[in-house]
Amino acid sequence: MQLLIGETIKRLRRERDLTQEEVAAHLGISFQSISKWERGEGYPDITMLPALANYFGISVDELLGMNELQKREQYDEINRRWAQDNRNGRHSENVARMRKALKTFPNDALLLVQLCTSLEKLDGTPEEKRTHLKESIAVQEQILRYGEDSEVRGATMYNICFAYWKLGEREKALAQARKLPNLYKARENALVYFLEGEEKHAVAKEALTPLSWVILHHLCALSDTEHDPAHRRRAAQILDLLSACDPSNEEIRSMRASVDE
Repeated sequence: MQLLIGETIKRLRRERDLTQEEVAAHLGISFQSISKWERGEGYPDITMLPALANYFGISVDELLGMNELQKREQYDEINRRWAQDNRNGRHSENVARMRKALKTFPNDALLLVQLCTSLEKLDGTPEEKRTHLKESIAVQEQILRYGEDSEVRGATMYNICFAYWKLGEREKALAQARKLPNLYKARENALVYFLEGEEKHAVAKEALTPLSWVILHHLCALSDTEHDPAHRRRAAQILDLLSACDPSNEEIRSMRASVDE
């Protein structure tokens, strides 16, 4: 079991505006020992734990990070059950689960995103669905105002466009869509330049699925707007080539099959 004692010491020390030297002087040890613990390169001797706990005014269990470990396990279980119920269409249960989880983990970006996803998948009358959609938008706007995780913010900026569109707020949908980065400025396009070896290979391979979706999406749009079925045939040919790069990729095969439907 991973102990979180180093993380706990660092957090408590910073909360109390203490230096590593000050903590070390109280315990009669070198500050290098404190630095090593905080980097996760070792643990204090078991006989030192009561003194450390007393110094910070907490229990030994709290010092070891047992509470934090339990919360992490609880958090992981919440997300595991959400994913399972999402696959099985149990969206009402997931809405209730996310509301409850957010009381324990307030403003957690992932939980907020999952709440939005579940809200927009709820069944009901047209008016009920509209109410759920409005709540989803309100939550997403909260994420964009206060969320710090760049990946979550990026996904939310994209998803909220479609929520506005479904609600009939076309101008808001367009305004939000125009704030999104263009295809050139995607994460994968930057990483593939800087990475090497297996990491570069992994990024390039992972990019095949979104590339396939983009190609299918835009060539089908050209086919529809120009009333030219040749664009769909070209999309099928390109997807065949991309599928050959990763024959085990079921998502690309599914996209390729949709062209023939």
